[in-house]
Amino acid sequence: MTHAVRTRSRPRLLLTATLSVLAVLLAGCGGSPGPDTGNSPVSIGTLPFAGVAGWQVASDEGYFAEAGIEVEYVELRTPADVVPNLLNGTVNLGALNIGNLSQALAQGLDLSIIGVTYYADNDMSILTMKGSGISAPADLEGRTVGLFQLENANHAALLETLEGQGVDTAAIEFVLIPATEMPAALRSGQVDAGHVLYPLATTMADETDIVIENMMEPYGEQPVQAYNIVNTAWAEQNPDVVAGLQQALARGNERAGTDQDALIAAVAELTGAPTELLAASKLPAFGSDLKLDSSRRQLEIMTKYGFLDAPVDLAAHVYRNQETG
Repeated sequence: MTHAVRTRSRPRLLLTATLSVLAVLLAGCGGSPGPDTGNSPVSIGTLPFAGVAGWQVASDEGYFAEAGIEVEYVELRTPADVVPNLLNGTVNLGALNIGNLSQALAQGLDLSIIGVTYYADNDMSILTMKGSGISAPADLEGRTVGLFQLENANHAALLETLEGQGVDTAAIEFVLIPATEMPAALRSGQVDAGHVLYPLATTMADETDIVIENMMEPYGEQPVQAYNIVNTAWAEQNPDVVAGLQQALARGNERAGTDQDALIAAVAELTGAPTELLAASKLPAFGSDLKLDSSRRQLEIMTKYGFLDAPVDLAAHVYRNQETG
């Protein structure tokens, strides 16, 4: 069966073109060694969303300092900014979702996984405004659905979920809407349904109905949403720094995953959302298991829908510190 996906935007083509240019430039320069950190702070490229709460907890609890690492945060505009800034040395650490990471690795870019950023935890829902006439997934046929990234693992999971319920996904138009603009797009009728991130979704609870509770269900329980990524050349030049980062980040995730108060405080600091709202909201899960088998399932489904040419071997890109084993 051919799976047709209609979109108004072709982000994979743009991402692939950008990554191809980067790959050519790096090849011409003999690779990208990245900056020598020395005594300089480690630059962390961050986005204001709940998924990097483990990083914030590591800062708040002093885990970076205890590992002997000074950090500075560089706020990035979009997830697409992560790879270029890792490669040009503007940042030393970033978070990449599995789809974008795999597309970058498929282009030959030298990136390494040093840990998990966060897991989805039944917090990826498709919402519609009350009175829209949409009460079941089949009602999305002939409608417009907004996603804040197209042709990635989340988009593939949604297609798999819909087709599993007999929905003709070729009859749905998927459009790119920035995450912060999704509520307005729903309220204005620009889209008929959309993926609204929590805690934004909680602020709309009285206005919306849930069409799909957990669009990530095809990937199993608490699938990885993003990995902590570094420039491999930089990591090889700074193995002690990377080891310290791994230790601090793992401690931050452990605390975020077991201490709800610490998690809420971190997300409030990242997003500016009131703690009372966050306490009533769905939030991501955190841990240290790379879940590579689950992540491969994501890549297989992405490949099924044409978002990847073939699954990438993520295990081959997990950083191994030769000095520490």
